[in-house]
Amino acid sequence: MRRTRISTMTLALTLALIGTLGDALPAHADDSAPKLPGKAVASAPGVAKLKADAAKLRAGSRSAAPAAAGALRLGTPPAGSPTRMAAGAQAAAPVCTPYISKLVTGAGLDVRVDYLAEVVCNFYLAGAGQAYLIERTGGSPYNGQAVAVAAPFSFYNDYYGYSLGAVLIDGRVYDGGYRMEIGFDLILQTLNGAPWAGCFQLPAGERYLSPCYGAGTPTISVSIGSGEFGTGLPANRLSLLAAFTQDSASSYDAWNAARQNQAAFAEYAFDWTTNFCTWAPDNPLGFSFERSCARHDFGYRNYKAAQRFEANKDRIDSAFYGDLQRVCATYDAVLQPPCYALAFVYYEATRIFGFQKVTDEQIAEAAKLMPKAERPRA
Repeated sequence: MRRTRISTMTLALTLALIGTLGDALPAHADDSAPKLPGKAVASAPGVAKLKADAAKLRAGSRSAAPAAAGALRLGTPPAGSPTRMAAGAQAAAPVCTPYISKLVTGAGLDVRVDYLAEVVCNFYLAGAGQAYLIERTGGSPYNGQAVAVAAPFSFYNDYYGYSLGAVLIDGRVYDGGYRMEIGFDLILQTLNGAPWAGCFQLPAGERYLSPCYGAGTPTISVSIGSGEFGTGLPANRLSLLAAFTQDSASSYDAWNAARQNQAAFAEYAFDWTTNFCTWAPDNPLGFSFERSCARHDFGYRNYKAAQRFEANKDRIDSAFYGDLQRVCATYDAVLQPPCYALAFVYYEATRIFGFQKVTDEQIAEAAKLMPKAERPRA
């Protein structure tokens, strides 16, 4: 499937200053560093993990937020065990600040989401963290679940770490993606046994997704969210596709109304193209099968693009048969027998072959059921 090419982007992170910590890269993991449990991720078709690019990080220094801003703050260390502060921060209170950033790019039904979670401290400690994407679209089967995770980080005797990820979301295939959130699981452990005073105000836009576990102890763990954001994808596209392809008159009417006003549904990028009844007359013996064939094409083409065709083929074929039967019911009683006979022939062709492969002989057999005055001449 054709994808939208995404240009290189730079994540600009503006961090509040309280003493420059210098350029910092994630420290190497150490056996003494805390460990995160494995993050459960929903297997979501249409969400493709991309290679994260560390070069997209902003070059330069990283700094912790002032103690007045809250974030994660230490309590009083044990006597005789001072907290080792980073260079330039000796006069400051020990704090750590989590930052979450994103960039959403793309067009139409192909959207790329780059996401980054960082923790910046002004003292030396041990830590681990991992960023992930959470589905937040109401009605999505994945709502509230993580659908992608970035590589975790861990460090010991350092003060900075980050987790960076990227995904490409195919809105034709993925059932959701309209609203999302970046999550950040974080564990921080002091080196001298100093307790954590707790969690406080976060940088603008962020929120806590869990309580601060471990307040009053040397190890604190917490989940932080970026707050919900839109991706530009339409909401509940697959639900609307299902609504347009059910075996009912109301479903047919909704599809037909949308077909005649496609501009109102442009954001869903449905495939409205049709060749009507393929290898069969569109209106055999004068019966109006053309529009029923068009809805059948709509179901086939859009479910194939959604990679859900096999699971829905029988239902789409049954809806096609129902549409043809409702067409036949609009004719006079004397014309209904040949119409119903043709409806079954067209349905069987789609059920067996996947398209309307109907022979002249089959149409001639149905013609025998026509009133004599209505029969086509040989």
